[in-house]
Amino acid sequence: MSKNKITDGLRLMPNGKTWSRAEIINDKRCFFYSNDPQKVWDKRNTAISTANEEKIIADRGPLFETVCDAYKEQVYKMKYGTQRTYLPAVKRAHDRFEGKHMREIEPYMISEFLKSLSGMAHTTVSNHKTILNAIFQLWIDSPTWRGDVNPAKMTSLPRGLKKTKRNPPTEEQVNVVKQHYLDTDALLAVTYLCTGERRGEACGIRIKDIDFENKTISISEAIGFKSNQPYITSTKTLAGVRKIPLLLMLEKALDPMRNLNPNIYILSGTENPLTFSQYDKKWNEFWKKYGFAHKIEKIEKQKKQNGKYYECHIVRWRSDVVAHQFRHEYVCMLCMADVSEEIAIQLVGHANAKMIHEVYMSLKPQMITSAGNKLDAFLKQK
Repeated sequence: MSKNKITDGLRLMPNGKTWSRAEIINDKRCFFYSNDPQKVWDKRNTAISTANEEKIIADRGPLFETVCDAYKEQVYKMKYGTQRTYLPAVKRAHDRFEGKHMREIEPYMISEFLKSLSGMAHTTVSNHKTILNAIFQLWIDSPTWRGDVNPAKMTSLPRGLKKTKRNPPTEEQVNVVKQHYLDTDALLAVTYLCTGERRGEACGIRIKDIDFENKTISISEAIGFKSNQPYITSTKTLAGVRKIPLLLMLEKALDPMRNLNPNIYILSGTENPLTFSQYDKKWNEFWKKYGFAHKIEKIEKQKKQNGKYYECHIVRWRSDVVAHQFRHEYVCMLCMADVSEEIAIQLVGHANAKMIHEVYMSLKPQMITSAGNKLDAFLKQK
């Protein structure tokens, strides 16, 4: 039997010097040339080796950080507040799975990652899972990458995550607002008590949004803050665009503003919304005035015009109640006033009842007493 020649499988070109080989590699027809037959085979073998490596990489999908960076670009187009929430989680995911290809990441790896965050609040860990889900979905939806599996969807949140129940303000704090609602410094607190709005939505209310005749307030936009500066944005959810009742207490507090320029923001009293520092000062000063604020003292370094630093004793006041607590108070008021759950959900601006049930609803003493009275009345029936 004759021994195979090195030129077997090669073709001598018409010039009588150059050898060539044509071969289909990874569905592509490739051509290799050289005057030395051995070099033709070397080129061909290198191409096959490279193609095999590329196929292995293609089968594993792109690197996680490549898709993660593409998702980060989407986050930068979101609301500033959402960016502040999502970007730290995107970075943690990037650092955890950097160097791994998309198909190499399995559900148990994501589960271990989420367990490593167990010291954080339930909502925070849930956000990390949401972001991982979005990253894998971006890979799947991409016509370039054409991913085919989302391990984040196959993973459950760890058990026992911290859930902080948000409480409404105390009765004493609510009574301060009720007793002093005509105090011009109380307008922020009165607005929260009588509307249950989120901060951004409350700051976005203008005179033109208030229908004094039909006693309604239209909520259609919100104010966000980037550093100290305000900017107009949309409501947190589509359900946030709605009409709510204008309660008598707020109507009386706003009476001096009835005939002002319709574009004036009710909380700033001007055509420009409050800056964050203005908002913060108004809120803290009101609660300081009525004894529900505490003093914060610290030493800060300040820079003089000559470039030298000096120590300055700073005294600030911080309220004992946060504005969002009045959103919970509003939900409790709706319940105690026997407003149906379906209407309450729409007034509060939630897409479903979950947040009302799990976060906002708190059993206040009056609610327990009322339930007890109703049960006593029921038991007395013959």
